[in-house]
Amino acid sequence: NRFIDLYPIRVPGPHHIYISDRVTLTIWFGDIANVLPQWQGGQVDAWFLDGFTPAKNPDMWNDNLYAHMARLSHNKTTYATFTAAGDVRRGLDSAGFSVEKCKGFGRKRDMIKGRFLGEMERRESSLPQKIAIIGGGLAGCAMAYIAHAKGIKATIYEANDSLASGASGGKLGMINPKLTAKPTAHSDYYTAAYAHALRVLLQIDDIDFNVSGSLHLCVDDDKDRRFTGYIDNLGWHDNHIQRQGDDLLYPDGANVSPEKLCHKLAEHADVCLNHKVIDLNTIDDDIVVIANGYDANTLLNDDLSIGSVRGQVSWVKPQNDINHNVCFGGYITPQTSEGFHILGSSFQPWETDVVIKDEDHESNIERYNNAMNKDLSMDDVVGGWAALRTSSKDRFPIVGQIDDKTYISTAHGSHGIISSLMGASILMQQMSGQMSLASQGVLLALSPKRFHKR
Repeated sequence: NRFIDLYPIRVPGPHHIYISDRVTLTIWFGDIANVLPQWQGGQVDAWFLDGFTPAKNPDMWNDNLYAHMARLSHNKTTYATFTAAGDVRRGLDSAGFSVEKCKGFGRKRDMIKGRFLGEMERRESSLPQKIAIIGGGLAGCAMAYIAHAKGIKATIYEANDSLASGASGGKLGMINPKLTAKPTAHSDYYTAAYAHALRVLLQIDDIDFNVSGSLHLCVDDDKDRRFTGYIDNLGWHDNHIQRQGDDLLYPDGANVSPEKLCHKLAEHADVCLNHKVIDLNTIDDDIVVIANGYDANTLLNDDLSIGSVRGQVSWVKPQNDINHNVCFGGYITPQTSEGFHILGSSFQPWETDVVIKDEDHESNIERYNNAMNKDLSMDDVVGGWAALRTSSKDRFPIVGQIDDKTYISTAHGSHGIISSLMGASILMQQMSGQMSLASQGVLLALSPKRFHKR
């Protein structure tokens, strides 16, 4: 039942499911010819090939499949398959596998099984006993959550007097993917991150998680082109992405309180507040994860191409017709648990203060009124909130390994809720040497080394 409850939404890519403390399942939706070459890290102990016979599925059974099986195998890897076709036997043999023909299962007369005859030894995956996490926002707290699930002791060092004190402290945030009109490493990452977040957040109580749907308005020709590309090119099932007239609907779009989420994610970690780490050498834990937003630059001697972006949201009185996310260049959420909508957001890379400004409220209202044909005014504003998000030069997160001891997760920008959870899962798999949750293209796009001069 748990597997069914957590079954992934039908979108391409990897889906990582924590079934229990001992069982983790990764399902990858896609063509094996495209997926298998992207698998990095880890090794396969046993292959089960059930791709129909070569006569019915000729595109699967080829030398490319056998070569990648060999690449990912060790000297104790086994395989089995229903088919006993001669081309399959010869292909496996040429790739370095033994081939034994034996009685088939059920109505099948024959099947084959065997093992890899290569000399590569099995690499045991290993996890650190304890990790230090610098930063108590979404990225750091997500890392603490994943560490606890793996039985690792995590300590969070937060420079301020509470978790979620910066850009992660919003009252309500949207869970939306960030797609491109054609498949790219960016859209692959955000597709997987979106699906991953929906599964993880479903399992956490008291975070104001609510699946209400997200409607993206077609405000110009560029939006229409993008929406058409998403539908035509990205391979999502229409249960999860739909055109509604000119607009685009994500039925699974949701909301969560980032502030409450941070506290729940970190509830099993040791939290050291008012503790600003200024030198990585002062941390003696097995692993250090830098997750302190823009301040990561200081720890790494300005080695990252990142900056801060000021964003201000407006809290507005209840609107009777807003019960799901609506995006229009800006956005408006359903009501928070306190009874107001979040209307946002300004985008100001050049500003560094977080003082609430009336002119930003007015700008948020004007954008909303123009897009929705409404007549909100300043009288509808009951408060607001401003913070500085961290963004990279190419507006993509920075997630990966820096050296033997140090990892980083930062620059998650406006999609930090989904991106930080995915980033933490990727880092955990890198630490342990297990099969990666992301393709090689995604890992390269996320890597902190991508900005280095070659």
